Amino acid sequence: MYRLYYSPGSCSMAVHVVLNEIGVDFKIANVAASAGQTKSSEFLKINPRGGVPVLKIDDFYLREGAAILTYLLETHKSPLLPESGLEMATTLEWLCFANSTLHPAYGRCFFQHRILGDAAKENPLYKPSIEQIQKYWNEIEERLQTRDYLCGNDCRVADILVTVIANWSPMMQEPINFGPKTKAFFTRVISRPAFQKALMEEQVTYKVNL
Repeated sequence: MYRLYYSPGSCSMAVHVVLNEIGVDFKIANVAASAGQTKSSEFLKINPRGGVPVLKIDDFYLREGAAILTYLLETHKSPLLPESGLEMATTLEWLCFANSTLHPAYGRCFFQHRILGDAAKENPLYKPSIEQIQKYWNEIEERLQTRDYLCGNDCRVADILVTVIANWSPMMQEPINFGPKTKAFFTRVISRPAFQKALMEEQVTYKVNL
């Protein structure tokens, strides 16, 4: 039995979507970061890093989103992760991009929000942080000119994580702009029943202007 520790709308939502996609039995435990629950002594015993997602697999705890997603998709032979070759490598490339490049870019802005509040926008580091995020979305828009999804014409796990991260954009104090191909891509991903179910279960609204 799986148990997912998540914070609504965070990167853990990608794991939630994938659990729905593969059709396994699982339970969810809301440890909302906004309420400080990821820093509680109880949760820190599970994950000393104080972050989500964490997936409990029987009596084993697996941490870090990319590891969890890869484990689930390999174990359950999901088409969201091709089994071999360049198709798999490309999917992993874009999963790593989402996890290790796009996610931290937003994280730099969230850190400034936390420290400076509404004055973050006035920080000289804020505008370059936003510009870096925009640069990544411009790259995605260019890539989607010739394909429906990041890795081709089939939805992969990277598409799910990228689409989850995009929904953080309305929280920025400067606008993030998405091109028409990217907006159409979001529409395709969030229309998947597994994604809709995760939004409903976490009581999250997809706020990106489509």
